[in-house]
Amino acid sequence: MIKGLRVFTLHLTTGINLMRALFVTGLIFALAACSSSVGRNVDTATVQKIRPGLTTRADLIAMFGPPDTESPYPNGQQLLMWKYSKARALATSAGETLTVQTKNGKVFNYTFSKS
Repeated sequence: MIKGLRVFTLHLTTGINLMRALFVTGLIFALAACSSSVGRNVDTATVQKIRPGLTTRADLIAMFGPPDTESPYPNGQQLLMWKYSKARALATSAGETLTVQTKNGKVFNYTFSKS
């Protein structure tokens, strides 16, 4: 009788350890898959197509979509910003910011940064 009890205990212990391992593995995959992003990813190759003095506000919207922020300034100037950020549960966050200054509807300065 004791021999049969040992076999039952061994199977029960192995089953519990297997369930724990599966639970931990599932939890790790769930956390790794969790991510959130805000904004629209800015393509570096597209940023390189911006030409000060030639690229217009309409061109920018065609390339990147509507800006996240648009601020008017005196003398026909505008500041346009596109921002993208992504955060993951088990990794560092990443972000991109494209800032464009226009005057009378044409680009005169821009910066692009990645972090």
